[in-house]
Amino acid sequence: MSEEKNLIVALILSLFLGMGNVYQGLTKRGLFEFFIGILFIILANISSKFYYMVCAVWLILILYDTYLCNKAINNNETIPKFFGKLDIQ
Repeated sequence: MSEEKNLIVALILSLFLGMGNVYQGLTKRGLFEFFIGILFIILANISSKFYYMVCAVWLILILYDTYLCNKAINNNETIPKFFGKLDIQ
């Protein structure tokens, strides 16, 4: 049985592109979210400002994913697949 995690702390940490999932013990998932977010920021700086919008959408998706994972962890349920497709724990 895993330790219950605080949703507010997880969501605040997720503002740093996935660190909320690292806090919840989902290190690979959090680092995946982090590196994709960094990639979007780099693309925005060297290419098109459009990627800032993509990064904002990515952040919203990360927050939602953190919420879903927190709910599953605190209810002792199976962690949902990332975007319903990728099994990143």
